[in-house]
Amino acid sequence: MSMEVNKSYKLVLFTLSFLFFSIGFFIYGKISNTSYQDVYFLPIGLGFFTLFISNIFVKLKSYFIFWIITIQQIVRYVVIPFLFITGDKLKFGSTTVNEAYAVSMMLIELLFILIAYHICTLSKEPKPQKGKLDFLPLNTVNTGLFFLFILIIATNRSFLHKLSFVWDIATYLKLKVSGDLESVSPLVSIMFPVMRAYIVLFIFSLINSFKIKQGAKLMLSVLIVLINATIIIGISRFSIVYASFPLILLLIYFYPTYRRKIVTYTSSFFVLILVVASLAKFSSNAKSADVGGFFKLHQLNAYFGGVANYAIGYDSYQKNMVNPFDKYYYFISDITQNIPVLSKFSNDNYKTNIKFNNHIYGAGRSRDQIVPVSVAGLYHFSMYFFYIYIFVLSVLAFRFETKAYTTNSPVLFFLYIILAFGCSTAMMINIGSLSATLFINLVVFIPFFTMINKLNLAK
Repeated sequence: MSMEVNKSYKLVLFTLSFLFFSIGFFIYGKISNTSYQDVYFLPIGLGFFTLFISNIFVKLKSYFIFWIITIQQIVRYVVIPFLFITGDKLKFGSTTVNEAYAVSMMLIELLFILIAYHICTLSKEPKPQKGKLDFLPLNTVNTGLFFLFILIIATNRSFLHKLSFVWDIATYLKLKVSGDLESVSPLVSIMFPVMRAYIVLFIFSLINSFKIKQGAKLMLSVLIVLINATIIIGISRFSIVYASFPLILLLIYFYPTYRRKIVTYTSSFFVLILVVASLAKFSSNAKSADVGGFFKLHQLNAYFGGVANYAIGYDSYQKNMVNPFDKYYYFISDITQNIPVLSKFSNDNYKTNIKFNNHIYGAGRSRDQIVPVSVAGLYHFSMYFFYIYIFVLSVLAFRFETKAYTTNSPVLFFLYIILAFGCSTAMMINIGSLSATLFINLVVFIPFFTMINKLNLAK
Protein backbone atom coordinates (compact mmCIF):
# COMPACT_ATOMS: atom_id res chain seq x y z
CA MET A 1 0.00 0.00 0.00
CA SER A 2 2.82 2.37 0.97
CA MET A 3 4.65 1.74 -2.32
CA GLU A 4 1.45 2.45 -4.28
CA VAL A 5 1.04 5.77 -2.43
CA ASN A 6 4.66 6.69 -3.17
CA LYS A 7 4.15 5.89 -6.84
CA SER A 8 1.03 8.06 -7.00
CA TYR A 9 2.94 10.97 -5.41
CA LYS A 10 5.79 10.54 -7.88
CA LEU A 11 3.33 10.53 -10.77
CA VAL A 12 1.86 13.83 -9.57
CA LEU A 13 5.34 15.35 -9.15
CA PHE A 14 6.42 14.17 -12.61
CA THR A 15 3.27 15.74 -14.05
CA LEU A 16 4.01 19.03 -12.26
CA SER A 17 7.60 18.92 -13.50
CA PHE A 18 6.37 18.49 -17.07
CA LEU A 19 3.97 21.41 -16.56
CA PHE A 20 6.80 23.66 -15.28
CA PHE A 21 9.01 22.62 -18.21
CA SER A 22 6.18 23.42 -20.63
CA ILE A 23 5.61 26.84 -19.07
CA GLY A 24 9.34 27.57 -19.30
CA PHE A 25 9.52 26.69 -23.00
CA PHE A 26 6.29 28.62 -23.64
CA ILE A 27 7.83 31.71 -22.03
CA TYR A 28 10.99 31.17 -24.09
CA GLY A 29 8.94 31.29 -27.27
CA LYS A 30 6.97 34.38 -26.28
CA ILE A 31 9.38 36.57 -24.29
CA SER A 32 10.00 39.97 -25.87
CA ASN A 33 11.41 41.87 -22.86
CA THR A 34 15.03 42.51 -23.82
CA SER A 35 16.10 43.05 -20.21
CA TYR A 36 14.58 39.78 -18.98
CA GLN A 37 15.18 37.27 -21.75
CA ASP A 38 16.38 34.46 -19.47
CA VAL A 39 13.44 34.24 -17.04
CA TYR A 40 12.22 31.08 -18.80
CA PHE A 41 15.02 29.23 -16.96
CA LEU A 42 13.19 29.77 -13.65
CA PRO A 43 10.15 27.50 -14.25
CA ILE A 44 12.46 24.96 -15.91
CA GLY A 45 14.69 25.06 -12.82
CA LEU A 46 11.64 24.52 -10.60
CA GLY A 47 10.71 21.56 -12.82
CA PHE A 48 14.06 19.88 -12.12
CA PHE A 49 13.73 20.79 -8.43
CA THR A 50 10.33 19.06 -8.32
CA LEU A 51 11.81 15.92 -9.87
CA PHE A 52 14.68 15.85 -7.38
CA ILE A 53 12.39 15.99 -4.31
CA SER A 54 10.21 13.09 -5.50
CA ASN A 55 12.09 10.53 -3.37
CA ILE A 56 11.70 12.56 -0.17
CA PHE A 57 8.28 14.11 -0.82
CA VAL A 58 6.50 11.69 1.54
CA LYS A 59 8.54 13.12 4.43
CA LEU A 60 8.44 16.73 3.25
CA LYS A 61 4.66 16.92 2.88
CA SER A 62 4.08 16.49 6.62
CA TYR A 63 5.85 19.80 7.33
CA PHE A 64 3.69 22.90 6.95
CA ILE A 65 6.75 25.04 6.22
CA PHE A 66 7.43 22.91 3.12
CA TRP A 67 4.08 24.04 1.72
CA ILE A 68 4.74 27.68 2.63
CA ILE A 69 8.06 27.55 0.78
CA THR A 70 6.39 25.77 -2.16
CA ILE A 71 3.70 28.44 -2.54
CA GLN A 72 6.39 31.13 -2.63
CA GLN A 73 8.41 29.13 -5.16
CA ILE A 74 5.43 28.84 -7.51
CA VAL A 75 4.90 32.60 -7.38
CA ARG A 76 8.59 33.46 -7.73
CA TYR A 77 9.62 30.83 -10.30
CA VAL A 78 6.44 30.42 -12.38
CA VAL A 79 3.90 33.22 -11.94
CA ILE A 80 6.30 36.18 -12.02
CA PRO A 81 8.25 34.91 -15.08
CA PHE A 82 4.95 34.24 -16.87
CA LEU A 83 3.78 37.81 -16.24
CA PHE A 84 6.72 39.07 -18.31
CA ILE A 85 5.00 37.77 -21.46
CA THR A 86 1.58 39.26 -20.62
CA GLY A 87 2.63 42.84 -21.26
CA ASP A 88 2.68 43.68 -17.55
CA LYS A 89 5.29 46.28 -16.67
CA LEU A 90 7.86 46.66 -13.92
CA LYS A 91 8.09 49.98 -12.08
CA PHE A 92 11.71 49.39 -11.09
CA GLY A 93 14.55 47.30 -12.46
CA SER A 94 13.21 47.26 -16.02
CA THR A 95 16.52 48.37 -17.58
CA THR A 96 18.94 46.13 -15.69
CA VAL A 97 21.92 44.55 -17.43
CA ASN A 98 22.37 41.97 -14.65
CA GLU A 99 19.29 39.83 -15.26
CA ALA A 100 21.41 36.78 -16.08
CA TYR A 101 23.12 37.04 -12.68
CA ALA A 102 19.71 37.43 -10.99
CA VAL A 103 18.35 34.29 -12.69
CA SER A 104 21.53 32.39 -11.82
CA MET A 105 21.22 33.43 -8.16
CA MET A 106 17.65 32.13 -7.98
CA LEU A 107 18.60 28.82 -9.60
CA ILE A 108 21.53 28.37 -7.19
CA GLU A 109 19.08 29.08 -4.34
CA LEU A 110 16.94 26.16 -5.53
CA LEU A 111 19.99 23.90 -5.39
CA PHE A 112 20.74 24.82 -1.78
CA ILE A 113 17.10 24.55 -0.71
CA LEU A 114 17.18 21.07 -2.26
CA ILE A 115 20.29 20.21 -0.23
CA ALA A 116 18.59 21.56 2.91
CA TYR A 117 15.52 19.39 2.21
CA HIS A 118 17.65 16.27 1.89
CA ILE A 119 19.58 17.08 5.09
CA CYS A 120 16.35 17.66 7.04
CA THR A 121 14.85 14.37 5.86
CA LEU A 122 17.97 12.22 6.39
CA SER A 123 16.64 10.79 9.65
CA LYS A 124 14.86 7.47 9.24
CA GLU A 125 12.63 8.37 12.17
CA PRO A 126 9.29 9.99 11.27
CA LYS A 127 8.58 13.58 12.24
CA PRO A 128 7.62 13.72 15.95
CA GLN A 129 3.86 13.54 16.35
CA LYS A 130 2.28 16.38 18.24
CA GLY A 131 1.27 15.46 21.75
CA LYS A 132 -1.64 17.01 23.51
CA LEU A 133 -1.25 20.75 23.97
CA ASP A 134 -2.40 22.08 27.31
CA PHE A 135 -4.30 25.31 27.77
CA LEU A 136 -2.60 27.91 29.97
CA PRO A 137 -3.37 27.34 33.66
CA LEU A 138 -5.40 30.28 34.96
CA ASN A 139 -3.06 30.83 37.91
CA THR A 140 -1.48 33.93 39.44
CA VAL A 141 1.62 33.88 37.23
CA ASN A 142 -0.24 33.63 33.91
CA THR A 143 -2.94 36.08 34.97
CA GLY A 144 -0.26 38.56 36.06
CA LEU A 145 1.51 38.28 32.69
CA PHE A 146 -1.82 38.75 30.90
CA PHE A 147 -2.52 42.07 32.63
CA LEU A 148 1.13 43.17 32.41
CA PHE A 149 1.20 42.74 28.63
CA ILE A 150 -2.10 44.60 28.26
CA LEU A 151 -0.68 47.43 30.38
CA ILE A 152 2.53 47.67 28.33
CA ILE A 153 0.60 47.90 25.05
CA ALA A 154 -2.09 50.25 26.38
CA THR A 155 0.38 52.74 27.85
CA ASN A 156 2.57 52.98 24.73
CA ARG A 157 0.61 55.58 22.77
CA SER A 158 3.22 56.00 20.05
CA PHE A 159 2.97 52.29 19.20
CA LEU A 160 -0.84 52.29 19.33
CA HIS A 161 -0.77 54.88 16.53
CA LYS A 162 0.88 52.24 14.33
CA LEU A 163 -2.06 49.91 14.87
CA SER A 164 -5.23 50.24 12.84
CA PHE A 165 -8.18 48.18 11.71
CA VAL A 166 -7.78 46.79 8.19
CA TRP A 167 -10.55 49.03 6.86
CA ASP A 168 -8.94 52.18 8.30
CA ILE A 169 -5.39 52.01 6.91
CA ALA A 170 -5.88 55.44 5.34
CA THR A 171 -5.84 57.08 8.78
CA TYR A 172 -2.43 55.60 9.52
CA LEU A 173 -1.11 56.64 6.11
CA LYS A 174 -2.23 60.24 6.69
CA LEU A 175 -0.37 60.33 10.01
CA LYS A 176 2.73 58.84 8.40
CA VAL A 177 2.73 61.24 5.45
CA SER A 178 2.13 64.25 7.70
CA GLY A 179 5.00 63.21 9.98
CA ASP A 180 2.76 63.13 13.05
CA LEU A 181 3.79 59.61 14.07
CA GLU A 182 6.00 59.52 17.16
CA SER A 183 9.06 57.30 17.28
CA VAL A 184 8.29 53.85 18.62
CA SER A 185 10.40 51.88 21.07
CA PRO A 186 12.01 49.04 19.07
CA LEU A 187 11.67 46.81 22.14
CA VAL A 188 7.88 47.26 22.18
CA SER A 189 7.69 46.69 18.41
CA ILE A 190 9.59 43.41 18.67
CA MET A 191 7.72 42.25 21.78
CA PHE A 192 4.25 43.14 20.49
CA PRO A 193 3.58 39.98 18.40
CA VAL A 194 4.39 37.76 21.37
CA MET A 195 2.46 39.88 23.89
CA ARG A 196 -0.49 39.97 21.51
CA ALA A 197 -0.38 36.19 21.07
CA TYR A 198 -0.10 35.59 24.81
CA ILE A 199 -3.19 37.72 25.43
CA VAL A 200 -5.12 35.68 22.84
CA LEU A 201 -3.85 32.38 24.30
CA PHE A 202 -4.94 33.44 27.78
CA ILE A 203 -8.41 34.25 26.43
CA PHE A 204 -8.48 30.79 24.76
CA SER A 205 -7.78 29.25 28.16
CA LEU A 206 -10.41 31.44 29.81
CA ILE A 207 -12.98 30.31 27.23
CA ASN A 208 -11.97 26.69 27.82
CA SER A 209 -12.86 27.12 31.52
CA PHE A 210 -16.47 28.00 30.62
CA LYS A 211 -18.96 25.23 31.24
CA ILE A 212 -20.33 25.20 27.69
CA LYS A 213 -20.19 22.80 24.74
CA GLN A 214 -16.91 22.27 22.88
CA GLY A 215 -18.42 23.64 19.69
CA ALA A 216 -19.38 26.87 21.45
CA LYS A 217 -15.87 27.17 22.94
CA LEU A 218 -14.40 26.76 19.48
CA MET A 219 -16.66 29.41 17.92
CA LEU A 220 -15.75 31.91 20.64
CA SER A 221 -12.04 31.14 20.14
CA VAL A 222 -12.31 31.52 16.37
CA LEU A 223 -14.08 34.85 16.92
CA ILE A 224 -11.13 36.03 19.03
CA VAL A 225 -8.66 35.02 16.27
CA LEU A 226 -10.73 36.85 13.66
CA ILE A 227 -10.94 40.02 15.76
CA ASN A 228 -7.20 39.78 16.32
CA ALA A 229 -6.69 39.48 12.54
CA THR A 230 -8.49 42.75 11.83
CA ILE A 231 -5.78 44.69 13.68
CA ILE A 232 -2.91 45.48 11.33
CA ILE A 233 0.53 46.89 12.10
CA GLY A 234 1.19 49.89 9.85
CA ILE A 235 0.12 48.86 6.36
CA SER A 236 1.63 45.38 6.43
CA ARG A 237 -0.91 42.83 5.27
CA PHE A 238 1.74 40.21 5.97
CA SER A 239 1.35 41.01 9.69
CA ILE A 240 -2.23 39.64 9.49
CA VAL A 241 -0.96 36.23 8.39
CA TYR A 242 2.03 36.39 10.75
CA ALA A 243 -0.19 37.08 13.78
CA SER A 244 -2.93 34.58 12.95
CA PHE A 245 -1.44 31.50 11.31
CA PRO A 246 0.12 30.00 14.50
CA LEU A 247 -3.11 30.69 16.43
CA ILE A 248 -5.12 28.75 13.86
CA LEU A 249 -2.67 25.85 14.16
CA LEU A 250 -3.18 25.96 17.92
CA LEU A 251 -6.96 25.82 17.54
CA ILE A 252 -6.59 22.76 15.32
CA TYR A 253 -4.61 21.05 18.07
CA PHE A 254 -6.94 22.22 20.83
CA TYR A 255 -10.03 21.07 18.91
CA PRO A 256 -8.84 18.27 16.55
CA THR A 257 -12.35 17.00 15.79
CA TYR A 258 -13.25 20.39 14.28
CA ARG A 259 -10.16 20.63 12.06
CA ARG A 260 -12.02 20.97 8.75
CA LYS A 261 -14.41 23.62 10.07
CA ILE A 262 -11.55 25.67 11.53
CA VAL A 263 -9.65 25.65 8.23
CA THR A 264 -12.76 26.44 6.16
CA TYR A 265 -14.11 29.27 8.32
CA THR A 266 -10.78 30.98 9.00
CA SER A 267 -9.56 30.67 5.39
CA SER A 268 -12.72 32.31 4.04
CA PHE A 269 -12.50 35.11 6.57
CA PHE A 270 -8.79 35.77 5.98
CA VAL A 271 -9.29 36.06 2.24
CA LEU A 272 -11.96 38.68 2.97
CA ILE A 273 -9.69 40.50 5.45
CA LEU A 274 -6.76 40.58 3.00
CA VAL A 275 -9.04 41.88 0.24
CA VAL A 276 -10.35 44.65 2.51
CA ALA A 277 -6.79 45.55 3.56
CA SER A 278 -5.66 45.62 -0.09
CA LEU A 279 -8.59 47.82 -1.10
CA ALA A 280 -7.85 50.19 1.78
CA LYS A 281 -4.17 50.40 0.85
CA PHE A 282 -4.53 50.78 -2.90
CA SER A 283 -7.40 53.27 -2.59
CA SER A 284 -5.37 55.57 -0.33
CA ASN A 285 -3.91 58.84 -1.58
CA ALA A 286 -6.69 59.27 -4.16
CA LYS A 287 -5.84 56.05 -5.95
CA SER A 288 -8.66 53.95 -7.31
CA ALA A 289 -9.61 51.01 -5.17
CA ASP A 290 -8.28 48.05 -7.13
CA VAL A 291 -7.36 44.91 -5.25
CA GLY A 292 -6.14 43.51 -8.56
CA GLY A 293 -3.17 45.84 -8.18
CA PHE A 294 -1.65 43.31 -5.78
CA PHE A 295 -1.44 40.75 -8.59
CA LYS A 296 0.51 43.03 -10.92
CA LEU A 297 4.05 42.10 -11.87
CA HIS A 298 5.70 44.93 -9.91
CA GLN A 299 3.69 44.13 -6.75
CA LEU A 300 4.35 40.38 -6.78
CA ASN A 301 8.00 41.05 -7.55
CA ALA A 302 8.26 43.39 -4.55
CA TYR A 303 6.35 41.21 -2.07
CA PHE A 304 7.80 37.82 -3.01
CA GLY A 305 11.38 38.78 -3.88
CA GLY A 306 11.09 38.24 -7.62
CA VAL A 307 13.82 38.15 -10.24
CA ALA A 308 13.69 41.93 -10.83
CA ASN A 309 14.51 42.61 -7.18
CA TYR A 310 17.48 40.26 -7.49
CA ALA A 311 18.62 42.21 -10.53
CA ILE A 312 18.19 45.50 -8.64
CA GLY A 313 20.12 44.02 -5.73
CA TYR A 314 22.97 42.92 -7.97
CA ASP A 315 22.97 46.34 -9.65
CA SER A 316 23.25 48.07 -6.26
CA TYR A 317 25.96 45.64 -5.13
CA GLN A 318 28.05 46.47 -8.19
CA LYS A 319 27.37 50.20 -7.95
CA ASN A 320 28.50 50.35 -4.31
CA MET A 321 31.69 48.38 -5.07
CA VAL A 322 31.59 46.48 -1.77
CA ASN A 323 35.12 45.46 -0.85
CA PRO A 324 35.93 42.43 1.35
CA PHE A 325 36.63 44.60 4.40
CA ASP A 326 33.24 46.33 4.16
CA LYS A 327 31.33 43.04 4.26
CA TYR A 328 31.86 42.74 8.00
CA TYR A 329 30.34 46.20 8.58
CA TYR A 330 27.36 45.42 6.33
CA PHE A 331 26.80 42.16 8.21
CA ILE A 332 26.93 43.77 11.67
CA SER A 333 24.77 46.75 10.64
CA ASP A 334 22.08 44.60 9.01
CA ILE A 335 21.91 41.93 11.71
CA THR A 336 21.82 44.33 14.67
CA GLN A 337 19.77 47.24 13.27
CA ASN A 338 16.46 46.16 14.87
CA ILE A 339 17.80 44.57 18.06
CA PRO A 340 17.52 46.76 21.18
CA VAL A 341 20.91 47.79 22.66
CA LEU A 342 22.85 46.00 19.90
CA SER A 343 21.44 48.44 17.33
CA LYS A 344 24.05 50.98 18.47
CA PHE A 345 26.58 48.92 16.48
CA SER A 346 24.55 49.50 13.30
CA ASN A 347 25.68 52.17 10.84
CA ASP A 348 23.38 53.67 8.16
CA ASN A 349 26.33 53.81 5.78
CA TYR A 350 26.49 50.01 5.84
CA LYS A 351 22.86 48.89 5.59
CA THR A 352 21.76 46.86 2.58
CA ASN A 353 18.14 48.05 2.84
CA ILE A 354 19.30 51.68 2.48
CA LYS A 355 21.66 50.85 -0.40
CA PHE A 356 18.97 48.76 -2.10
CA ASN A 357 16.22 51.38 -1.76
CA ASN A 358 18.68 54.14 -2.65
CA HIS A 359 19.24 52.40 -5.96
CA ILE A 360 15.47 52.29 -6.60
CA TYR A 361 14.19 55.60 -5.28
CA GLY A 362 17.28 57.73 -4.93
CA ALA A 363 16.67 58.17 -1.18
CA GLY A 364 17.17 55.07 0.94
CA ARG A 365 15.11 56.23 3.90
CA SER A 366 12.07 57.43 1.96
CA ARG A 367 10.76 53.96 1.09
CA ASP A 368 11.48 50.48 2.38
CA GLN A 369 11.13 47.69 -0.16
CA ILE A 370 12.01 44.24 1.10
CA VAL A 371 15.58 43.24 0.27
CA PRO A 372 15.76 39.58 -0.85
CA VAL A 373 17.77 37.66 1.72
CA SER A 374 20.23 36.49 -0.93
CA VAL A 375 20.88 40.09 -1.94
CA ALA A 376 21.85 40.71 1.70
CA GLY A 377 24.01 37.61 1.26
CA LEU A 378 25.81 39.34 -1.62
CA TYR A 379 26.74 42.25 0.61
CA HIS A 380 27.67 40.02 3.56
CA PHE A 381 29.39 37.01 1.95
CA SER A 382 30.20 37.98 -1.68
CA MET A 383 28.79 36.70 -4.96
CA TYR A 384 30.33 33.29 -4.27
CA PHE A 385 28.55 32.61 -0.98
CA PHE A 386 25.32 34.64 -1.16
CA TYR A 387 23.25 31.42 -0.74
CA ILE A 388 24.40 30.86 2.87
CA TYR A 389 21.33 32.59 4.31
CA ILE A 390 18.73 30.69 2.29
CA PHE A 391 20.42 27.37 3.11
CA VAL A 392 20.74 28.02 6.85
CA LEU A 393 17.24 29.50 7.17
CA SER A 394 15.69 26.54 5.31
CA VAL A 395 17.34 24.11 7.73
CA LEU A 396 16.31 26.23 10.73
CA ALA A 397 12.70 26.37 9.52
CA PHE A 398 12.47 22.56 9.65
CA ARG A 399 14.25 22.42 13.00
CA PHE A 400 11.92 24.98 14.59
CA GLU A 401 8.79 23.24 13.33
CA THR A 402 10.07 19.91 14.65
CA LYS A 403 10.85 21.59 18.00
CA ALA A 404 7.29 22.95 18.20
CA TYR A 405 5.96 19.38 18.20
CA THR A 406 7.93 18.48 21.33
CA THR A 407 6.33 20.95 23.76
CA ASN A 408 3.06 20.86 25.68
CA SER A 409 3.06 24.64 26.18
CA PRO A 410 0.91 26.63 23.72
CA VAL A 411 3.15 29.68 24.19
CA LEU A 412 6.34 27.78 23.32
CA PHE A 413 4.51 26.12 20.43
CA PHE A 414 3.54 29.58 19.16
CA LEU A 415 7.11 30.88 19.47
CA TYR A 416 8.68 27.95 17.60
CA ILE A 417 6.02 28.14 14.89
CA ILE A 418 6.66 31.89 14.52
CA LEU A 419 10.37 31.16 14.09
CA ALA A 420 9.68 28.38 11.56
CA PHE A 421 7.25 30.63 9.68
CA GLY A 422 9.71 33.54 9.68
CA CYS A 423 12.59 31.42 8.38
CA SER A 424 10.40 29.86 5.67
CA THR A 425 9.23 33.30 4.45
CA ALA A 426 12.71 34.86 4.53
CA MET A 427 12.21 36.23 1.00
CA MET A 428 9.35 38.39 2.27
CA ILE A 429 11.14 39.80 5.33
CA ASN A 430 14.19 42.06 5.64
CA ILE A 431 17.18 40.30 7.20
CA GLY A 432 17.24 42.90 10.01
CA SER A 433 13.64 42.10 11.02
CA LEU A 434 14.27 38.37 10.79
CA SER A 435 17.47 38.52 12.87
CA ALA A 436 15.65 40.57 15.54
CA THR A 437 12.81 38.03 15.63
CA LEU A 438 15.29 35.16 16.01
CA PHE A 439 17.29 36.98 18.67
CA ILE A 440 14.42 38.17 20.86
CA ASN A 441 12.68 34.79 20.76
CA LEU A 442 15.71 32.53 21.21
CA VAL A 443 17.47 34.70 23.79
CA VAL A 444 14.54 36.21 25.70
CA PHE A 445 11.08 34.74 25.15
CA ILE A 446 11.79 31.01 24.77
CA PRO A 447 14.00 30.83 27.92
CA PHE A 448 11.49 33.01 29.82
CA PHE A 449 8.41 30.99 28.88
CA THR A 450 10.29 27.70 29.35
CA MET A 451 10.82 28.80 32.95
CA ILE A 452 7.15 29.84 33.26
CA ASN A 453 6.07 26.47 31.84
CA LYS A 454 8.19 24.63 34.41
CA LEU A 455 6.61 26.71 37.17
CA ASN A 456 3.15 25.84 35.85
CA LEU A 457 3.98 22.14 35.71
CA ALA A 458 5.41 22.22 39.24
CA LYS A 459 2.14 23.51 40.71
